[in-house]
Amino acid sequence: MNWAKKGMIAVIATALGASSSAYSAAAADDPSGVRITGQAYVGDAGTMVKSFDIEVSDPARYADLKAGDFDITGNYDGYPLNAKGEVVQDNYANDELNVSMQGKSIHLDFKPFLYKGGSIEKFAVTNHKFPELSFAADRVSQLSIRTVDDFKPGVLTASDGESLPYRLKLSSSDGPRPLVVWLHGGGEVGADNIKQLTENRGATTWTESGKDTSVLAVHYPQNYDWAIYDKPEQLAKMQQYFTMQEQFIQQLVAEGKVDPNRIYVAGVSSGGGGAFRFLMQYPDLFAGAIVIAAKDTVANYKGSVDAFKTALQSLVHTPIWIVHAENDPITDSRTSKLAYQALTELGSTLVKETLYSDAFMDSQRFYGAMKHWSWVPAFNDQSMIDWLFAQHKTGDTTPASSNHTSVDGASNTSMTSTPITRAELAALIYTAMGDTTPASASARYTDIANIPQKEAIQAVTVAGLMRGVGKEQFAPDASVTRAQLAVIAAAWLKQTEPDQQPSSAIAGYTDVPSQHWAYTATLAVKPLNLLPGTSDKLEPAKTVSTAEATQLIAALTAYATNIGKQ
Repeated sequence: MNWAKKGMIAVIATALGASSSAYSAAAADDPSGVRITGQAYVGDAGTMVKSFDIEVSDPARYADLKAGDFDITGNYDGYPLNAKGEVVQDNYANDELNVSMQGKSIHLDFKPFLYKGGSIEKFAVTNHKFPELSFAADRVSQLSIRTVDDFKPGVLTASDGESLPYRLKLSSSDGPRPLVVWLHGGGEVGADNIKQLTENRGATTWTESGKDTSVLAVHYPQNYDWAIYDKPEQLAKMQQYFTMQEQFIQQLVAEGKVDPNRIYVAGVSSGGGGAFRFLMQYPDLFAGAIVIAAKDTVANYKGSVDAFKTALQSLVHTPIWIVHAENDPITDSRTSKLAYQALTELGSTLVKETLYSDAFMDSQRFYGAMKHWSWVPAFNDQSMIDWLFAQHKTGDTTPASSNHTSVDGASNTSMTSTPITRAELAALIYTAMGDTTPASASARYTDIANIPQKEAIQAVTVAGLMRGVGKEQFAPDASVTRAQLAVIAAAWLKQTEPDQQPSSAIAGYTDVPSQHWAYTATLAVKPLNLLPGTSDKLEPAKTVSTAEATQLIAALTAYATNIGKQ
């Protein structure tokens, strides 16, 4: 494993030319004159094929074809261990095969089995009467997979050249819809940009459970090591991948495809550990999360709860359902238990925990190492899925009760107002700048052509005080969070005092941990009491009001004037 730290991220989403079908062959025409296609879905154990169609050139030759002419071998349900923990493959005694002729196509319908068979025996369909109708997986030219085929491929590319393939299934409904960010496990890493969809129901269960949602599923090239919290290079790589995804998500929000108040994350195993880290890095992004069989990414599960409390303090107000098998032999359940304990002791009333007992897992045929498969009962739990989609960020614009002092010494009390948009904030900053940025230096955004704040947006972008959300999008109508406002304020202060560095003695906000993407900015701004909130808490995900933004810009202008007089 060699995850080197890279540079700043600028995400570009580009479509790939690959087929969306998980299994498609580009081989020459079959010399037997038949073409075989399959139909499948993603089940608990992976891709389950349920039927085949054999296209023939001379259907009259098969007029008396019967189900009894076929024999299917290597067909089983995908559960590879028995109660003793031994590797087995219990092939079906009864194929439940039906055969029908539809034009030039012979249709085989049977009891679904794992494609392409098991580790002991791969599947094969044999016809002794008509040998040309015999086949195995290598003769299947295309396999259509329900829901999976609706995902479109693409790749996220960072400014340093780092790339991350993804599949995206957009809702067919008009207007912004919820988005589930699916993080696959370590067993699905690779480079084909499909395995993250086909090995379990993590990407497909949401729409197949009746939810009108979009789903984003990136494909990680390799797994990370245990205790990544102690491995800076690997952690930096993980954080870069999350930044790439966050910027793409913001692009989807700006394009009106995703509801910013209904973005969810779900992950299993390595993806479960990743979900914790994604939440920690962007605590204001997600409305809810399901974290299953999480790998040890938060802190040392052999230690005390205190380290977990420090790491997870920014997630007290995030609904999280933590799931694990009590005696998971792969990922230790103490990670989940301590995460739950930490959040409850921090005061969270939104965290939930489900621990599956050995008796329950055995009753579901999860023997031995398969006790790691706690995502199977979770993804079949409709109440858990309903709970996730019931979570919704309120966008509350009322700050917590506070009485802080701005840099000019004036006392400011909490105020309630309408949320300020990104375009409106750009106009406020532009007015304060008194800038006349020439058009030749303007930034290029495709979504600001017909709005009155166009000139202001271009100017503040060129000045380095605001930036777009990716792919030439500014998202002028999007709201602004306190964390985002802190970044803008820090950029302003940096231009006012280029050589000023945050003191290492500064105590940051208790709800903005060091892993937070805006942590450094908040340290730069906090000593000046510029931001709304209290002396201890910022509430980084809270939406900024017009009054709060106006007050901040006025304070920054006054501060810059005072510095200029010194």
